[in-house]
Amino acid sequence: MTNQYALAKFTGFTEREVRQLCERYHMSFEQTKDWYDGYTVNGISIYNPRSVTSAMMNGIFDSYWTQTETYEALKMYIVRNENGLRDKIIRMIAGEHISINTKTFQNDMCTFETADDILTLLVHLGYLTYDFDTKTAWIPNKEGRQEFLNSIQGQEFQNVNNAIHRSDKLLQLTLAQNAEKVEL
Repeated sequence: MTNQYALAKFTGFTEREVRQLCERYHMSFEQTKDWYDGYTVNGISIYNPRSVTSAMMNGIFDSYWTQTETYEALKMYIVRNENGLRDKIIRMIAGEHISINTKTFQNDMCTFETADDILTLLVHLGYLTYDFDTKTAWIPNKEGRQEFLNSIQGQEFQNVNNAIHRSDKLLQLTLAQNAEKVEL
């Protein structure tokens, strides 16, 4: 959501609650944070309760998103790059925070005049997180990034997918200090 004030701490699990769950279920807090943290509401870091609970119960870090018809309907706007939307999504997959105007959103699932309208809906659906002070949105965590990567796995995004895979490979080679292969 874009502005919850006092309700923020009731929106999801807090970091303290997640630490307790990780201890109880013998799961890595660092991995849990990587996969499910990233939502910040009113300065409070919150975690998706359904995903955290599923990971704890299954003992596996994975995406536990429930696919929504709404997101599938929005995918066509991304593919067609309506108002630069695809370009903004790609920048967010790369880790950027994107400025958006949430005030233009009509609070329905049909009226989309700008990329900001669609990005605001994605905030409301939980695919993005939003900072009220900076007026920016971003993909909050590994789980969310995985969902966006899944959504662009079609032919229309082949160049983007190739760039992401090359970037991942370069990062791994750099971390492994393999200068010879990084030069290539």
